[in-house]
Amino acid sequence: MEFGFLFWLFLGGIIVASLQDLKRREVDNWLNLFLLVSSLIFVFCGAILFGNSDVVFHVGFLLVVMFVIMNLLYYGRVFAGGDAKLLIAMTAFFMGISFYESMINIGIFLFLLMFSGSIYGLGYSGVLWFRNRKKVNVEMCRIAKVLRVNCLICVSVVLMALGFVNFLFLLIGILIFIFPLLYVFAKGLENVSMIRKVSGAELREGDWLVKAVKVGKNVIKADWDGLSLEDIKLLNKKRVVLIKDGLPFVPAFLIAFLGYVFLRNWVFTIFMG
Repeated sequence: MEFGFLFWLFLGGIIVASLQDLKRREVDNWLNLFLLVSSLIFVFCGAILFGNSDVVFHVGFLLVVMFVIMNLLYYGRVFAGGDAKLLIAMTAFFMGISFYESMINIGIFLFLLMFSGSIYGLGYSGVLWFRNRKKVNVEMCRIAKVLRVNCLICVSVVLMALGFVNFLFLLIGILIFIFPLLYVFAKGLENVSMIRKVSGAELREGDWLVKAVKVGKNVIKADWDGLSLEDIKLLNKKRVVLIKDGLPFVPAFLIAFLGYVFLRNWVFTIFMG
């Protein structure tokens, strides 16, 4: 990977997007559009300069692929809207000599993104827990009692003890033990550290409601798409609205981007032999 125009363009763009996400939990549409259009203009100018018309079809194919991936991740509730748009804005950066190489590049980046996102998410959650550990621990105990997690733990211990009979019992027992604890931790952290009160005038497009809000005859639902401009107009006069902050995920893009640039060949060797 050469340290050329596209590298500096996306490095600068992703840094700005990370700062926006950390500060406001959103990435401006103009930034994603700027990255997409600027990178495509650069690629097309290179194609004209070197007389390579195949680049147009190559880019078109990659845009379709990235559009499909973007929608799968968005509607699968893996990414929020800004994250999904940033991914498709990076399309030109994954162009290889052939379609096959381009697909390999996309696969490597997505692997690095999921890996770095997991590590980053755990670290970010750990910091939030440490800042509010007393309140989070109390909330976790409350949720655990409501869900009767102690009963599930007892079941998991019995299944793990039966592991000497069949390994499957051990595996199921471990899963039953881990998943409820992870849920209690995530829910306790969310209730204490990721839910805040704002006035209707402070709401922004894309904000997530904690629960449905009734305004006159209208009911504004709490869904994955977040608040629309029409919803915000209805909620504008509300004194208190509960909204949920999501994990600012764009910093994971920055980690994956740098990992892709410097570790791509190593990752390629591991998976492709």
